[in-house]
Amino acid sequence: MAEEMVIRIQRGQRELGVDRTDVKRIALAGLCHDLGHAPFSHVFDNEFLPKVLGNDFHSFDWNHEQMSSRLLDQIIDHEYIDEDCVSREDCRAIEDLIRSSCSGYQVQNFKENHFLREIVANGRNSIDVDKFDYLARDCYYCGVQASCDFKRIMPFARVIDDTICFKSSEVWNIYEIFHTRASLYRRIYTHKVAKAIEYMIVDAMVEANNAFGIVEKCRSPKTFIELDDTILKRIEFANPGDDDVRLRKAKSIVERIRRRDIYKYVNEYCVRPEQLPRWKSVNAEDVVACQLKNKAHGVELRPEDIAIHNLKIDWAMKDKNPVDNVYFFDARENNEKIQIPKQKVSTLLPEVFQERKVRLFVKDPNKSDAAAVAFEEYQRRNFGKVEQVSLTPPRLSSKVRNFVDNASGRTARKNLERSLGRSQNSSNQARKRSKKGDIRLMSPVME
Repeated sequence: MAEEMVIRIQRGQRELGVDRTDVKRIALAGLCHDLGHAPFSHVFDNEFLPKVLGNDFHSFDWNHEQMSSRLLDQIIDHEYIDEDCVSREDCRAIEDLIRSSCSGYQVQNFKENHFLREIVANGRNSIDVDKFDYLARDCYYCGVQASCDFKRIMPFARVIDDTICFKSSEVWNIYEIFHTRASLYRRIYTHKVAKAIEYMIVDAMVEANNAFGIVEKCRSPKTFIELDDTILKRIEFANPGDDDVRLRKAKSIVERIRRRDIYKYVNEYCVRPEQLPRWKSVNAEDVVACQLKNKAHGVELRPEDIAIHNLKIDWAMKDKNPVDNVYFFDARENNEKIQIPKQKVSTLLPEVFQERKVRLFVKDPNKSDAAAVAFEEYQRRNFGKVEQVSLTPPRLSSKVRNFVDNASGRTARKNLERSLGRSQNSSNQARKRSKKGDIRLMSPVME
C-alpha cells in the first residue's frame, strides 16, 4: 500500500521530484514499521510492560517503533545485505518514516518533501497506509463489514503545499475510516472475553519474567528476536523447580486459558462526557478500598484478585476530531487546500470523539459477588449513584440457594423421565406398525 500510494503521487505530480530512492524508502518503511512488535503486540506495550516494571516503566526507553529501526540496522549489519541495495542513509531515512509520528522524535530527513512522512505513519491526522492495512485486514478476518472504501481514498489524494490532501467529495469516506476504527475497537479489540484472556496472558508473562528474562530480552535486537507468541507454550511446558513458585503460577494461568477457565467479567460503567476533563484512571486499590464487609459474605477482596480495564475508544486523536486536521481540494485543477467544518458534512456526526469506560474483571469466580458489591460502592462514593450497565442481583441466602438447587434438580429429573417415557412409547408404537407391514417407518434413523 505504501509503495502504491507514493507511485500514484510520483506519476500524478511529477513536479514534486519524487524519485526511485523515495519510492524504495517508503516501501521498506511500510514493510518494516511493525518489525519491533513484541509478543501479543500492543498488549505487551500497554499492559505487560507497565505491570512488570511498575514505577520504572516511564524510565524504560523502549517502544516498538524504535525496535523496528534497530532490527533493520541488525539485518543490515549481520545479514550481509549489500549497501548498494540499502545504504546507511536509507536506514536513517526509513527510521524517520517509521518514527515520525512518535512524540518527541526529531526527524532528520525529508525536510523538503515533508508529505512523504505522512504516508506510513501520519502524526498530523493519522490517515496513513498502516491504518488502511490493519482496518481492511481485521474487518476481513473478523467478518465485520467496513463502512469505508480504503481503495477509493488513495486515487483521490493529492499533494498541495507539501501536505497530502483529499478530494472534497471523499470527506464522508474519511469520517467512515475513523468510525470503522472505533467500531473495531468496541466490537473486537476490547471485547470483554478478549480482554479477560489478555489479562491472563499478561499475568502469566509477569510471573514468568524472571525465569525467561522477557524484559531483559527487549534491551537488544539480538535477544529480542527470541521473543514471539511461543512464549506461552514455553511457559506451559516448563519444568519449574520446587522453589519456583512464580513459574508454577504462570503455568497454572496458561492451563486455565487452555481449558477456558478465564477471568470473569463483572460489570462496567461509562464515564459521562462532562466528567472526562477531570477523570483519572481507576486502579484495583480504589475498588478494593470500597468493599463492604457486611455484604462480602466472609470474602476478603485484595487488589491482586481483580483487574480493572480503563477502556478508551477514540477517533485516533484523543478527544479531538481528526478530520479537523485533514485538508481537501475541490477539483484537480485547483491548487488551494481547504478544510471542511463538521457541521457542513452532517448533523449526525458525533459531538464527543472519545469514550471512556471502566470495566471490572475478577480472577477467582468465587469472589465475583464481593467484587460486584465493591464496584457499586465505588460508584456511589464517587458519583453519588450507581452508573454501571446492570445492577448486581441480590445474593440469595444459603437456605434459599439449596432450595432452588434441589427444586431445579427435581424438575430436571422429572423432565428427563418424561422425555425418556415419550421416547420409549414412540419406539414401541413404531415396532407395532412395522410388524403390520408399514415399511415407511423402516428408515435408517429408526433402525
